[in-house]
Formats: sequence, C-alpha cells, structure tokens
Amino acid sequence: MKTFLTSIFLLTVAATAQGDDLDAPAKMGKYNIVDSSMMECVYEHTIVDPEFTPNQYFAKKQSTMWILEIGKKASRYGLYPTYIRDSIFEADYNGRPTRREFHLVSDKLGHTRMTEQIKTMSDNKIKNFESIFMDWYYYEEPIPQMEWKLVAGTDEICGHECRKATTTFRGRNWTAWYTEEIQIDNGPWKFGGLPGLILKVEDNKKEHVFEAMQVRKSNRQFGNFIHSFIINTDRQKFNKMMRDYKWDAGSFIGNSPNMPTALDGTPAIKKNTRLFYNPIELDWE
Repeated sequence: MKTFLTSIFLLTVAATAQGDDLDAPAKMGKYNIVDSSMMECVYEHTIVDPEFTPNQYFAKKQSTMWILEIGKKASRYGLYPTYIRDSIFEADYNGRPTRREFHLVSDKLGHTRMTEQIKTMSDNKIKNFESIFMDWYYYEEPIPQMEWKLVAGTDEICGHECRKATTTFRGRNWTAWYTEEIQIDNGPWKFGGLPGLILKVEDNKKEHVFEAMQVRKSNRQFGNFIHSFIINTDRQKFNKMMRDYKWDAGSFIGNSPNMPTALDGTPAIKKNTRLFYNPIELDWE
C-alpha cells in the first residue's frame, strides 16, 4: 500500500511533469564516488510513534529497510529501496533512465524520502544528506564518540555471535549487540565505537529498533549524487525543521508552490496535519 507521503510525492511529480517529455533522460545529477564497499549489511528499522493516531495510511508502528555499505575509507548508510533503484538503473538502463522509467521504478519501490549518511574516517565526519518535502539539506558533524558499557548477555544475529553493550546518546538509552567475528567499527545510522560490527541496537522503550537482516561481502562503488540546489544547515536546525514539518505539515509547506491541491483547488495537506514521526535524537532544543 502506498503511504500518504508517497501519494503526495506522486501528486507533485504528476503536476510538475505535465508538458514535460517523459521519454527525455531523467536528471540524475553527477555522482561523487567516495569508496568501494567490502561488506554490506541490510537492516530493518522499526519505529513506534506512541502519540500518533492511526489512519488508513499509517499505523503506530512502521518499518523501513536500510543498507550500510562499508569500505576501507568510508561508509554509506541509506534507504535500501534507493540502493535497489540505483542498481536497477545501472543494470537495465546503463545508469541513464528516462523520466518515465525513473518514476515507474521509484513508484514500484515506494521510494519516497531521500536520505543518506556518508561517514569518512580520514576527517572523522558524518556528512548528512536529508530532505524535507521537496527540499534537500546538508549538514556535517563529527562521528559521535559514544561511551559504551560492556554488559553480560549474548545473542545470535544473522549467524553471528553477538555481545551486548549499553549507552546513553542524545536523549535515549540504547542497548546494542555487536559481533567480534566482524571486527569493523560501524553500525546502522550513527552508531559505532564498539570492537565489532553492530548488528542490532534498540532504545529502552523499543520505539526504535535497528536489526540486521543480512550481512554479505561486496565490491561496489558508493557515494552520493551532487544536487544542483542544496541548503546548508546544522544538525539541530535540521531536526527542528523536520519536527515542525512532521507536527504540522500543512502549515510548514503552506506557501510552497509544490503544495498539491485537492480537486476543489484547496491544499491537499491541511493545517494541523500531524504526520507519523518519532525522532531518534531528542536533543534538538
């Protein structure tokens, strides 16, 4: 089932595509290669929004698939549908799909929100590429130095024996399971700092659970698309903007020329429309 955001995205695409040549090449932008992966880990990220009122589009619990591509110099963490989409474009369309093919493949994969993180070990930074509605944002931050406490307990995830550790980070208490069988300091999202790859991590309320579904060897170049227009910001400003958008989407994009309209010409997203949202980081204030 298409989500509410997918429907809104496609309404916007349909409106802007009228009069365009759908058989013309899609504007993919230039690709900045950062590293080549030696390993990939696919995670399921499950989120519970306890304050959200369920509707026909969303329940209180939602899951998305992500992929961590790990190289020797850097890593990339992004949505798995985006990874599949780009792989299809490269394999079937020589990396140059038409606008029609771009929208067709993206629609089938439910490719709705563009977001990715690049960790570069040489300068100890995370480069965050995020979007809110139709706008792209970029901010950098140091790779977090999480203070982990190793505790008793083991588990087996994806065939790997995992040890247990706990930490407090940006407003949440976390428990992680990492495997020393893969001695890579990395994990989903911004997690890392343990003597092995993190295969599962969850907060104490289980509102956010990241769990590995597959770990595999790889040899694939990765990086990020260079966008023609991007808004530079910082982490806390971006998190506040995302909160404002999710808590009142109609007001946030009310003056946007890309606001989709209903059949009667009124805005399709009304004021005081709260979207599904429970941020990972709680320190935006």
